[in-house]
Amino acid sequence: MGPDHEPLIADDPENLDNDADSAYGSLASSSTSLASSILKFRQENGRSYHAYKPERGYILPSDEQESDRLDMQHHVFALTFDGALNFCPAGNDGKPLRRVLDAGTGTGIWAIDFADAHPEAHVIGLDLSPIQPRFVPPNVAFYVDDLEEDWAFTEPFDFIYGRMLAGAMTDWPKFMQRAFENLSPGGWLELHDIAFPARSDDGTLPPDSDLAKWNDYVIEGGHIVNHSVECAKHYKQQMIDAGFVNVYEKLYKWPINPWPKDMKYKEIGMWTEENFCGGLHGLSIALFTRALGWGPEETEVFLAGVRKDLRNRQIHAYWPILVVYGQRPER
Repeated sequence: MGPDHEPLIADDPENLDNDADSAYGSLASSSTSLASSILKFRQENGRSYHAYKPERGYILPSDEQESDRLDMQHHVFALTFDGALNFCPAGNDGKPLRRVLDAGTGTGIWAIDFADAHPEAHVIGLDLSPIQPRFVPPNVAFYVDDLEEDWAFTEPFDFIYGRMLAGAMTDWPKFMQRAFENLSPGGWLELHDIAFPARSDDGTLPPDSDLAKWNDYVIEGGHIVNHSVECAKHYKQQMIDAGFVNVYEKLYKWPINPWPKDMKYKEIGMWTEENFCGGLHGLSIALFTRALGWGPEETEVFLAGVRKDLRNRQIHAYWPILVVYGQRPER
């Protein structure tokens, strides 16, 4: 069975007054120390990238601009889910949580919010880059490490969470297996991710548009460097193959801009437009230069057209967002 689908999003009739060119506003080991070398970020095309295990080739930058985008993205998730931080029974069934892992924590904003909501739990955030704040709740700890290395945690987790990890892993089945092995019996794994490419339910995203081409290029580049951005559509089956039960999948939609009539979707679209337009360079530059062989200037010229499409309210496109979770059997 495919994911549960949200209903079609209705276009705002006011958009009919806008022409097509109009724009709307604008684990591994849990003991890795922060060696000074880890803090010396690598520079590439004017962006900073993780210094820890640079051979991993992670495709997104680790700088202030990207951190701001990730925190804004957290806000979009909060709007989408009406403030819910997760959907599986972990932390929602009245049972206290002991240990929680935020895999690929980024700025750590989800881990901090979850720790505040669950003071009984010890929340560990793991990432390749030390971009998390120093002052955090007492039940939060952040570590720099590589989720694709062997996991050497001394105790299992009750809940493992990961968000927007598309392009982060080279071996997703192995990640699912490691997560399964590091969960307590009855523990849960939950993943929230974008499912490329962008879609349109009414045919207003032309295949020859810059936005559609960008999707194709990003997908192609991800496969070339073995960091596929199409991974989310396989999560459900990969969880099942790893031994998870009670596996659930649901599709949500992020409009690319405020084109919908519904006010909730319109607000999500407003923030999504800002998030993608402002972060498009960081989302693109590594794949376009490393994998596709484009020059930085050539890439930026093309991205100007992509931003124009992202701001065009006549294109009723959305980013598919999947929520997938499953449980390690009790026995």
